[in-house]
Amino acid sequence: MLVKYGTTTIEYKVERKKSLKNSYINVDKNGVVVKTNERTTDKELQEFIIKKASWIVEHLQGYKAQPDFEIVTGARLYYLGKSYYVDVEECDVDNVCVTFIHSKFKIQVPLNCNQSTIHKAVDAFYKERAIKKITPFVNKWSKLMEVQPEHISYRRAEKRWGSCSPTNRISFNYHLMKISTSLIEYVVIHELSHIKHKNHSKAFWAEVKRFLPDYKAREELIKGFEKLL
Repeated sequence: MLVKYGTTTIEYKVERKKSLKNSYINVDKNGVVVKTNERTTDKELQEFIIKKASWIVEHLQGYKAQPDFEIVTGARLYYLGKSYYVDVEECDVDNVCVTFIHSKFKIQVPLNCNQSTIHKAVDAFYKERAIKKITPFVNKWSKLMEVQPEHISYRRAEKRWGSCSPTNRISFNYHLMKISTSLIEYVVIHELSHIKHKNHSKAFWAEVKRFLPDYKAREELIKGFEKLL
């Protein structure tokens, strides 16, 4: 199906499930998919797409932030749920310097710097920001949920946002800094809930819901960002 948004044409597919109460949009490398129930009409879906068109276009552009994509001037990197313009400047410096100012990434690099070095510097930026932002969330929710992780670490993972070991050691993927604060909060509560419940049992999800009643909506939204892992 197609929808016109200014000079841009948005093509999308529709997946219908009886269990869904609301409609959700997923943007990935294969395009745009709208997940909805069987009651929503095509016209309502078109109106929904138009309403979210700016968000959809931004996320499609955000694919330039993928790890296998070159980080050069004009590319875009995700930060807290939005993609931002990248300005790469070659200058007389010894190491890559990554800063986020005035709603854009400014990256100063030595002459003839390779992409691997730039990606490592961007990863270091995400890790530093993750430690500063996520640690307070963990402290806050640990108290509210009356649980205590044995250890907290931040590392890059290929297939998950976070994990909790049998000994209650929690690891967060520092690429969480690419998604919105509300979704980061969901991941924190999800992993802390595993301290009491090691699997995804009914008791586990009841624990998550106790502290985050809208967890299902957030879980659905976070799937749209799995491409950023």
